[in-house]
Order: sequence, then C-alpha cells, then structure tokens
Amino acid sequence: MIKAVIFDFDGVIGDTMFDNCMAWQSAFATYDIKIEPVDYYLLEGMGRFQIANFFIAKYNLDRNLAQNIVSLKEDYYHQHNKFTLFPEIAEIMELLTSRNIKKAIVTGASDQRLKKTLDPAIMDQLSAVITADDVINGKPDPEPYLKAVKKLGLLADECLIIENAKLGIQSAKGALCPCFAIETTLDESYLREADEVFANHVILLAKLKQIFGSYPKN
Repeated sequence: MIKAVIFDFDGVIGDTMFDNCMAWQSAFATYDIKIEPVDYYLLEGMGRFQIANFFIAKYNLDRNLAQNIVSLKEDYYHQHNKFTLFPEIAEIMELLTSRNIKKAIVTGASDQRLKKTLDPAIMDQLSAVITADDVINGKPDPEPYLKAVKKLGLLADECLIIENAKLGIQSAKGALCPCFAIETTLDESYLREADEVFANHVILLAKLKQIFGSYPKN
C-alpha cells in the first residue's frame, strides 16, 4: 500500500523548467556556449554544480568556472523567473491530505531556491524535503530518494515517486520505489523506465484519484 508520495520539484510541482533552461543558457552564453533545451532537460534532476560541470567538460571550459557559472545561473533565475505551480497541484495535495498520505519533495534545486520559490503553505505540508544540499550523490544516484524514504520512516515500495526527468526516474528505480512520470519537458520515449507515463497533470490527477479514492478519509 502506498503511504507517501514524493515529488520532484522542477517540472512536477513548479512550472519552472523553461525559466531554468533560460537561466542556464544565459550563464553559458557569457562564455559563448549555446545550450540546447533538450541537452539541459536530459540532465534535469542533477544538482546545479553537476550540470555546470557537465557542460564545462563537454565544451572544454576551465573547470574553475563552475562556481561563477552557477552564480550567473542562479542570479538570472531569481531576476527573471515567472514561478507558478501547475494548476492541478493544489487538488493533488488536497487529495493526499484527505487520505492521510505523507508528502515529500526530492529536488536537484538548492535549499535556498526551493524556499524562495515554493509557497510556505505547501512546505508546511511536507514530511520530508531533500535538496541538492542534503546529498553527496545527486540524481541519477538513488541517494536522494533513499534519504527521503528513510526520513519518512517508510519502506521503498510504500513511497510513490512523481518525476518528469529521465535521471530522476533512474534515481527512483534505483531506490526500489514505484515511479510515475509526466511529459512536461521530455516525451514518453525518454521516460519509459517509469512504471507509468502521463501526458499531463490532469491525467495524473485522475490516476491518483483512482489509487487513493478507496483509502479512508481523515
């Protein structure tokens, strides 16, 4: 029986992926490097330094530039992001709360960025939060989800993961958790390692109602 739902943040709860992509593109444009959206989306779930170092290595930039590139990215994001929640998130949270299902977030974002952008009303509902600052090995390593499962005090198969990223799915499956995926940034062909793939949040919400509809209400 599922006792908790663990959400990725960017692209699952927050409609943030376009803004994050623009921020990375702006940061690397400083060094005359053009980042294609799909190249970034395939790395989604990694911590910000992992992403910076990936592109630094790919384009043979000075490895000492990582801190500056990350700072440029974060500064651009904070100045230009148009943060919104996906419209169905409020109803999903209400459903889980009404069925006494624990909620958590596991994200490659920094703790600072998460707290600056996520509504405190949602933060207050969470039983566990794992950010890039809490792990040594980010996604696709299973460490982030293993830490969340441990913090929730549950078994892996009692925790349903909601992801939108290929690396996040690999992390979830490595932690032996069931995993759903949403096609917010990548199409189904990249997400096939998930147990089920949904085209959008509307269809995901319908599935969650099907799963938890028979659970006793609070």
